[in-house]
Amino acid sequence: MAEFTHESMEDQEEESLHEEVLDFAPAALDDSLLEVEDSLQEINLGTEEDSRPTFISVLLKEPLRSEIITLLHEFGDCFAWHYHEMPGLDRKLVEHKLPIKDGYLPVKQARRRMSMDTELKVKEEIERLLKVGFIRPAIYADWLANIVPVLKRKTGAVRICVDYKNLNEASPKDEYPMPMADMLVDGVAHNQMLSFIYGNAGYNQIMVAEEDIHKTAFMCPGHIGAFEYTVMPFGLRNAGATY
Repeated sequence: MAEFTHESMEDQEEESLHEEVLDFAPAALDDSLLEVEDSLQEINLGTEEDSRPTFISVLLKEPLRSEIITLLHEFGDCFAWHYHEMPGLDRKLVEHKLPIKDGYLPVKQARRRMSMDTELKVKEEIERLLKVGFIRPAIYADWLANIVPVLKRKTGAVRICVDYKNLNEASPKDEYPMPMADMLVDGVAHNQMLSFIYGNAGYNQIMVAEEDIHKTAFMCPGHIGAFEYTVMPFGLRNAGATY
């Protein structure tokens, strides 16, 4: 009969932990401002103490340039620069649901390791998300996923992504058709100007259905604990269709 010592059990547990490697975010998850062909002029809609920058093309001619700057200042309160300024969309308008297909049971993923430097960056981001109410502590979680921290290419800031592969496998596919880029381009042809709005943390402005919040639970390294999303995070199968 084989004998398992305390030391051998610890060795097996250590081998089951995989260290998380911090890498740059895929383009689809990097919400940094995109490169544009025109050079840009910064317009501060705030104050020197509370800078709220936005940008317009330097190619704009007068009087259109001045008219746009005046318009931006007039409706500056319609824009958000910080998470706490985003109250989210009304649940009556939209919320993200997470139905589960028959025959699938909740999955708790094996823990992954992180380096000390990565863990500290993750902790800072977790505390920021917790402060604005995007996440909350998870208690008695059935579904439990790992964090996949990635770096934004332009800023070097850490983005918290979650490995929802097990939850996605158990979720039915929403076949809502995505817009076709070539048709959108054709639709603006022959126009002299194209105006568009950049949605700040657009996914995070959509709430997760109350009955499904517990399915988004994820574990954090070390002493940070486990949390769940109250708003729609990246990485869910049908998040794009809901958005």
